[in-house]
Amino acid sequence: MEAKQKELLKQLAQLGEVILIHEEGSRVLLNEEGEIPLQTQLDAVLYFLQRLDCSMLKLILDDSITYQNFEKTLFIKKLDAALDEFIEAGDTYLNRYKGFCNSKRCNYKCKGYSFVGNNSRNYFDLIIDVKDEVVNDIYECFSFKCEDEGIHKNEHIVIDKSDDPF
Repeated sequence: MEAKQKELLKQLAQLGEVILIHEEGSRVLLNEEGEIPLQTQLDAVLYFLQRLDCSMLKLILDDSITYQNFEKTLFIKKLDAALDEFIEAGDTYLNRYKGFCNSKRCNYKCKGYSFVGNNSRNYFDLIIDVKDEVVNDIYECFSFKCEDEGIHKNEHIVIDKSDDPF
């Protein structure tokens, strides 16, 4: 992670009244007891994805890396359009569930998250490749299996619509 990105994380963690919600439902007020929960780039990426904040993701992600085989600027544009679909459906937050790719033909057992809208229950599933605390890739998964059973999902929101017939 670049020095600029680390400094941005420090500044974000100093904001008041920001709440971090863990998968199991526990809530942690940022800066509680002087600790900074957003200590890694992954923490920040997950935090801002859940908050539908593509502007902050643009600042946090590395410019020199491709995401889903797209240059960062094009990936952010496609991701922003997908996040807008959640917002238009009435979502203000995305719930996050751990899981993995369940297809032996592509990224079998690669870890990721299912992001589900808090109101619409629409969703997308992302594999997030992390090495040495740096996010090296983010891409959609169409064979995702959540670790938790019984998660209600509605419409699948697609980030890359380039294969769509219309």
